[in-house]
Amino acid sequence: MTARFSALFVEDADSFWLGARPRSARSAPKVHSSTTPGAESYRSITVDNMTINPEMLQFVSVDELLGTHAPDLRIPDFQRPYSWSPRIGAQLFTDVAEALDSRPEHSYIMGTVILLRRPKESHFEVVDGQQRILTLHLLRALLRGQRIRHLQAGDTAIHHVHQELSRRVSDLERSQGCVDRYRDFLDAKVKVLRIVTDDEDEAFQFFDSQNFRGKSLRPHDLLKAFHLREMVDASTAEQRAVVERWERADENELDRLFGTYLARIHWWSRNMPAHSFATDDLDIFKGVRRSTRRLPGAEYHRAAKAVLPGLQDWSYPDADPATRRDLKRAQHQLDAPVAAGKYFFDYAAFMLEEYERLDEELFSDVNTAGFTSAELTVFHEGARFRYCRELYVAAALYYTNKYSETDMPQVRDHLFRWAYSLRLAYERLSWRTTDNYARGLRTNMEGLNKVNLFSAIRDSLDPREIKLENMSAPPTARTDNPEDARLLTLLKETR
Repeated sequence: MTARFSALFVEDADSFWLGARPRSARSAPKVHSSTTPGAESYRSITVDNMTINPEMLQFVSVDELLGTHAPDLRIPDFQRPYSWSPRIGAQLFTDVAEALDSRPEHSYIMGTVILLRRPKESHFEVVDGQQRILTLHLLRALLRGQRIRHLQAGDTAIHHVHQELSRRVSDLERSQGCVDRYRDFLDAKVKVLRIVTDDEDEAFQFFDSQNFRGKSLRPHDLLKAFHLREMVDASTAEQRAVVERWERADENELDRLFGTYLARIHWWSRNMPAHSFATDDLDIFKGVRRSTRRLPGAEYHRAAKAVLPGLQDWSYPDADPATRRDLKRAQHQLDAPVAAGKYFFDYAAFMLEEYERLDEELFSDVNTAGFTSAELTVFHEGARFRYCRELYVAAALYYTNKYSETDMPQVRDHLFRWAYSLRLAYERLSWRTTDNYARGLRTNMEGLNKVNLFSAIRDSLDPREIKLENMSAPPTARTDNPEDARLLTLLKETR
């Protein structure tokens, strides 16, 4: 193993790698070759539909990748922490053992690693494949009788994999010569397809196209990678800080924030149908970036994002919490494009905080007169009310982002009536019906609102222009469900 890679791995273990949270491991990209898989020479290779210059590609052995004479490998601080489980680490060990037993004279190809070599630098940055590289590093050390001090005891992902591999190597040691035979095969016959590029954007293009084991990367993972690339001029400490804050957020909550709320608000406010938020929709949140042309519209948003925070701090040095929240809303308007890089991470952190706070406060019996705690629990968590709850929270998130929370005690009732009236109109409430209702399209029941509340908010700077008090509810419920009957009564009482 290279001295540089080993030092990085051991010295930084406590500060970075040992703070890992469990995640699914990613598999290598699909590789199609014009010759037999595993061959040492080839004419052309297509990786995820991109044809790569063969000079950038090379099958290398584990020893050539990690051994004494291998190039220095560095893993940027902003990469996600180690996340493989002991089961996946054990599978790597078993795959090599089975290849050794069945075809010891043949090479065994173990996926792909993508490396970035910046101009005028001799080391390589690991763009993709770090989980596999670090696991191989652990295994090679154990096969040589080396013990990494930081990993002897602990309760993180990398500790668990190290412990599992230690057990596997100990099993080999019970039979004479097995460790040497396994080590020699791993070093010489186990190979990876190494992709090296000196183009940062191209390297991360590859990264963006990778999959979790048979499972697509979540859109917010790709947004994280994109906006980290936009922080190319930021210090390592700044990059690490935004990643650590991002990693502390629950993945499902990030999914819900972007997919259930922010993307839908974007579409509905523009009178567009909403759909499942996917990788094809990432442009919504890429915003104004380094490559954006410096035209007047883009320059306006660049200036606003850069100047407003400092101006606010100067104008409101002693702002109370409510005022400070409004100042943050001014920085992160949902009508405006985001700014790429650090500003995006600030935006995501603030909007996640806003969504989680509203989701709790809107269904608090302290804030909602006339509702019992049990009823609020049903309206918040009941499967029959899922779409209504999402409409309610989305509308409240957009409304407060634009107009503050000064009049929320009155607004809350109007937004609840608008969102939950929909439940009374249908025996079975589908997503398509919900989407049409959000856009103000025709409904099939008397008394149901026909207004796109999201586009109304987008088009109005003054909340008085939005006649929330006119929001109506159907005179009757379509079903005999007692929950719907109680909902109908509550909507009448809160007029």
